[in-house]
Amino acid sequence: MSAAKSSGTFLMKSEQGARRAYASLRIRGDSLDPDQVTRLLRVFPSIAYAKGMKYHAGERTGELVGRTGVWLLSTKEIVASENLYHHLLFIVGILVPDHKDFIPLTQLRVLLAKQKDLHADVACFWHGRYGEKRPSIPRAITEFLKLIPAELEVDFETDSEETEHRQA
Repeated sequence: MSAAKSSGTFLMKSEQGARRAYASLRIRGDSLDPDQVTRLLRVFPSIAYAKGMKYHAGERTGELVGRTGVWLLSTKEIVASENLYHHLLFIVGILVPDHKDFIPLTQLRVLLAKQKDLHADVACFWHGRYGEKRPSIPRAITEFLKLIPAELEVDFETDSEETEHRQA
């Protein structure tokens, strides 16, 4: 696993001034069968499409055709917490639903090893108020991601001092 990268997520104006956190698990690649990942992980994704398949990219963008396959589960609308750790634990819980059930994690590892063009990553998003301390990713989580293997991407932002003064 390489060092954490920035995910390039941008902050919507409506999110400024609010503390927010979420994470996502993404599997991508040209040979991806999104339904297969759904069956392996036993959870429906937030968005999924195969290469060449049409998908809805949002109100402004509309319909697009997938240049590669994507299966993505975001905790944004699922986990009701401002604590990034809770969002990461949710993703870990999908991969290891019980302390004796490593089947989803094992099956995902096998899929990624067999289909060399498939890649996994976990993106972490956190936005805080001006001057707030950014969260840290616990070592246990980064070590766990190596088991998948999945790259870690982070996007940590705080309000500017100017934004903080406008809202006061």
